[in-house]
Amino acid sequence: MKVLVLNPPYYRQSYNRVARWDGVSISKTIWYPIYLAYCTGLLEKYDHDVRLIDGVADKLSLEEVLVKVKHFSPDLAVINYSTLSTDIDIATAEGIKDSSDSYVVLVGPCCSINPERTLLISKKVDGLIRREFDYAVLELATGLPENKIKNLSWKRSGKIIHNVERPPVSVDQLNEFPFVTDVYNRHLKIRNYHQAPQLHPFVDLFTGRSCYWGKCTFCLWPYTINKGAPYRTRKMENVIEELRFIDESLPFVREVYIQDDTLPAWRARELSSAIIKDGLDITWSCYTRSDATMTYETLQLMKNAGCRALHVGYESTDPQILKNMRKGTTVKTMDAFTDAANKAGLMIHADFILGLPGETVETIKKTIAWAKKLEVDSYQFIVPKPYPNTPLYDWLVKEKCLDENGQVNYPGLSYEELCEWTRTAMKECFFRWGYIKRILSNPKEIGRVISVGLRTLPHILSD
Repeated sequence: MKVLVLNPPYYRQSYNRVARWDGVSISKTIWYPIYLAYCTGLLEKYDHDVRLIDGVADKLSLEEVLVKVKHFSPDLAVINYSTLSTDIDIATAEGIKDSSDSYVVLVGPCCSINPERTLLISKKVDGLIRREFDYAVLELATGLPENKIKNLSWKRSGKIIHNVERPPVSVDQLNEFPFVTDVYNRHLKIRNYHQAPQLHPFVDLFTGRSCYWGKCTFCLWPYTINKGAPYRTRKMENVIEELRFIDESLPFVREVYIQDDTLPAWRARELSSAIIKDGLDITWSCYTRSDATMTYETLQLMKNAGCRALHVGYESTDPQILKNMRKGTTVKTMDAFTDAANKAGLMIHADFILGLPGETVETIKKTIAWAKKLEVDSYQFIVPKPYPNTPLYDWLVKEKCLDENGQVNYPGLSYEELCEWTRTAMKECFFRWGYIKRILSNPKEIGRVISVGLRTLPHILSD
């Protein structure tokens, strides 16, 4: 079957509907459509003719996408959908239906939020797939009847039918997927993708799916696409084989980013030991948690295996806010982790969220003061994005702390004020001698930092 797998275009550049929070990036970050790419590889493995198109990264207009669709004439169109980009996503789906008469199905984390309401938006959308969608798409492509495809929500005689849930993708199935980095190389333009902390060009991959912690109240993926799914890992031999493929076949790639939601200490040790044993000379980075399991010994082993940087969610310095969000860390453990990572020679990209339950102007000021003391290499301050299905959203609805646009709005601390505080935080953290001196002490990173800074400054200095 001819299958189109599409990340639709958007009205503004640097929009990330494929990230854990959709939105326009202030640093012009463009994420790989990683789930779409894994799905593409699986379809190709079973001899389907597939086109993966990233309308955002390629800066395509809707009209340009539809020209490509008309030329390809797919039988099945798989479209990544998000709540923030609903208008253009649905317009894209309808345009594809009109130009190709293909079966149109929506996928992505937001398809699990309110499938009934989503399918009622347009008569031309045939269905959507809740949670992980790889194997449901494969079954659609092989012609399995709609009523036999688990996780599919679809229409019949004006009614919407929600098929039963399927088990999460298994460990054996994870090892069945072709290398996602090979899919990127054949279908996408690798140099179009940027992340502020990463060397460019980079590629990313999963060594495992789902978050091993998975309790933070604000995070979208654990409550939607990975709902109820434990952390599942590929065989390490399979991971090393892909890293070897990158080293040999994509020599221009400067860094590999491990996209596991958070890389646990035990998995980090397993990966690092395997890289060292294989003799691979690669640079990599990852998400991780700043908890007590990430010891200096583990961090040093990671550094010895080529790890360059860690992407870490610190979020807040207030103990009650950390408890409210179910973070599972304390300021003491986060400070100890930061000291250990610095001692091991690892860089840190630090994330903070201003506006979680319990936030006040005073707690914000304390978090900014703490962030300035942390020895980290870059900062990100954001306002939480409340998604239905997450505990954060449920609490905000209960406490009547959402405005008419669905944004966080506390008594005495509005969404607009929180946004202003994020800019204030970045100004105070970046525009200080201690931070500038830290950057100047690492000449290899100066070019990357200047590039990211030039892309981010307009936002930081905006009114």
